[in-house]
Amino acid sequence: MNNGIYRITLDGRQILTAAGGSNVVLLPEQSGQQERQVQRADNETWVIRQANSPRFLGFDGEPEIFEWVQVLPQPREWRITDGPHSGTFPLGVPENQLTLGLHPALIYPPLIALSPIFGEDRGWSFESVE
Repeated sequence: MNNGIYRITLDGRQILTAAGGSNVVLLPEQSGQQERQVQRADNETWVIRQANSPRFLGFDGEPEIFEWVQVLPQPREWRITDGPHSGTFPLGVPENQLTLGLHPALIYPPLIALSPIFGEDRGWSFESVE
């Protein structure tokens, strides 16, 4: 993984998107709210900022299971590790077992939330837009 501007996708079809307000959702179509600047914070963590915006991918307070992921004004660090399939990367909370995943509510568009790690976790793909 390198510093850069990316679209973060699930299965190459659903794109991490900043919805109206601050919630982050998955959408199949491309929009201007999907480009993320990914930058190394230290040897093991990364900061993910909405490109062309001072808002960062994060969550409020302490990490809790199924807490909504949002775009917020303060940076939050993420752990990005090699995923279960080539070219995929789980996005995790440092020093915690929670990862970026889907909220269990069956709504459209699907909400992104902090999820427990499952063995079938597919990981996220980073598509460069630079």
